[in-house]
Amino acid sequence: MRALDLADGLRILDGTKGDGRFGHEQHLRFGWALLDESSDCKEAEHVAAMTIRHAAELGGNPDKYHYTVTMFWIRVLDHLRAEGATTIDDAIERYPMLEDPRLPDRHWSNINDVAAKRGWVEPDLVPLP
Repeated sequence: MRALDLADGLRILDGTKGDGRFGHEQHLRFGWALLDESSDCKEAEHVAAMTIRHAAELGGNPDKYHYTVTMFWIRVLDHLRAEGATTIDDAIERYPMLEDPRLPDRHWSNINDVAAKRGWVEPDLVPLP
């Protein structure tokens, strides 16, 4: 199996856009689809970071990209898959808190710090599962 790259990430992203808006639900759907095609969570994290950062830059909003938040959602989705969720809709039905884009705030007091935007910062409030 070949490693996924930015072109794969953009293809997957394009398939999850829906109505053209890329809100929280589309981020979740992108993450789930990326995990479907990735060899493991680390590969999904890498491609998600490349793809979302690239999309933010193309959209003229490079400062909007947030590394820790991106990794959080990929890791949470991967955990829910390991817990038995079979689709993103199944995961949302089982865990309605996924619909809350502020869920990372429960884990970090410093989620908006520059360091968290640029790289991984361990949660300081509640550890990840």
